[in-house]
Amino acid sequence: MGVLMKVIRGALIFPRGLLGGLGAAIVMWIIVLCFSAWRLSVTKRGPGIEGLGAVAGGWTYLVHSPIVVVLITVAFGLGFYLTTRP
Repeated sequence: MGVLMKVIRGALIFPRGLLGGLGAAIVMWIIVLCFSAWRLSVTKRGPGIEGLGAVAGGWTYLVHSPIVVVLITVAFGLGFYLTTRP
């Protein structure tokens, strides 16, 4: 039974790595959104604006920002590595 589990574990290394990378990328995206919302609230607080508001660009700006793309890519690679290492 132990040999069969080693074969199955070795065969499922790629899907496990993809799930780990996807999970890490989702966590990084949530961190980016929280940081963006925090910066927006700090920026709005200066002139005395309180509560919800809209910003031109919004998520589209974040998705096209090079630093966000790099952060999500690094998070995916790190998650993939951590779940597939022996």
